[in-house]
Amino acid sequence: MPDIRNLVITPQTSANVNVPRATISCTIHDSKTGAQLFDFTGANAVAFPGILSTLTAADRLELLHLILTWLLAKRMGA
Repeated sequence: MPDIRNLVITPQTSANVNVPRATISCTIHDSKTGAQLFDFTGANAVAFPGILSTLTAADRLELLHLILTWLLAKRMGA
């Protein structure tokens, strides 16, 4: 995949957009032992996009970088 260079993310004011809501439920296991590490089911399930409000500013910037990298790759046809 080509390298992305000179990527600049300039913060703007928040936008109001409609996004799909979802409840994400899963368990996470150690790939070697099979031991359950986390249980995100039932009351521990993750509500999206509500979980975004729990992220720090640095986490939101990291997430934005991941999303932008994916979007740019899609735009290039990758």
